[in-house]
Amino acid sequence: MQPNASEINILIVDDTPEHILMASAILKQCNYTIRAAHNGYSALKQIEIKMPTLILLDINMPDLSGYEVCRMIKENPDYKHIAIIFMTSSNHEESIQRGFECGATDYVVKPYHARELLARVNTHVKIVTQSLELTHAYKELDQFCHSVSHDLKSPLQVINQLCFMLGDQLDSPVSPSQEEIISRLHNKCDQVILMIERLLDFSKMTALPCSLDKVNLNTLFQTTISELLLLEGKRSITVTQDTLPVVQGDSSLLALLAQNVIGNAIKFTRTQATASIQIHYELQQHFHVITIQDNGVGFDSNYSNKLFHVFERLHTKEEFEGSGVGLAIVARIMKRHGGFVSITGALGKGATVTLKFPL
Repeated sequence: MQPNASEINILIVDDTPEHILMASAILKQCNYTIRAAHNGYSALKQIEIKMPTLILLDINMPDLSGYEVCRMIKENPDYKHIAIIFMTSSNHEESIQRGFECGATDYVVKPYHARELLARVNTHVKIVTQSLELTHAYKELDQFCHSVSHDLKSPLQVINQLCFMLGDQLDSPVSPSQEEIISRLHNKCDQVILMIERLLDFSKMTALPCSLDKVNLNTLFQTTISELLLLEGKRSITVTQDTLPVVQGDSSLLALLAQNVIGNAIKFTRTQATASIQIHYELQQHFHVITIQDNGVGFDSNYSNKLFHVFERLHTKEEFEGSGVGLAIVARIMKRHGGFVSITGALGKGATVTLKFPL
């Protein structure tokens, strides 16, 4: 969908009035709303008043450099959709690279070539607009999912209760065929209710506010492991864990993440005489990397991407209980923390989940 020009506003930040006039004259043919700021502090105030779709940002300014302004903008999550195009007087590779590291999306070299400036601005305006439309559609879909799931749960619980009442009304003794039918009705109701509850959990990942604080993953994982092992009776399970870091995150969401990841490792090692779960930590250039490796049933690696989709399962409910939502929830939690999750494995050789938290 093409963006509506009347809804687009562009902020030009440059301490040279002639450059602002030149860029404005080129961009006005697109009917965009054009605003201007002559220094970094003025630009930040303009953004507070009205968020721009795109900023043309000069690098060399007397008070705050373009690099500093860009970094300050990108540190604010409310401004993450703003596209920033650096304006530089030279095609200097080092300055351009530094701009990208600060969060810029593109650059143009002064003096402007009208066609190049228009092409770059129109491209990034379109990308920003489509990204916002996609985000809005995603939220609407989540809200719809939450509403439908909530509305379905109540009648299913009533159906389940009616099954109990029906069983009480049957003449005693109940025949084996009648008992089997009632049992199947209960099981199917319980399965669907569980799926709806997991769907509600999944939709809440967007609806719930993310409250960031320092979270000690080492303590969080140890607590989760202890609680989950208590439910496994006399199973032989060996868990080794490196010292994990403290990260910025939402403690409730990260606790849910740990329960899903470690719970899967415990569940899918159930066929082993001795289950082995190894949790490793590595500090990389931009990430805290945590891997959870098990010696369970594993899976065909060709289907690894499917595991992060809602209700996708590679094992039957008869083999392993579950709703097929756990890893989808993990992926969404990692995304909300600016991180990534991936999974590798092989049939009969276990699986490894990798979590990457940004430094």
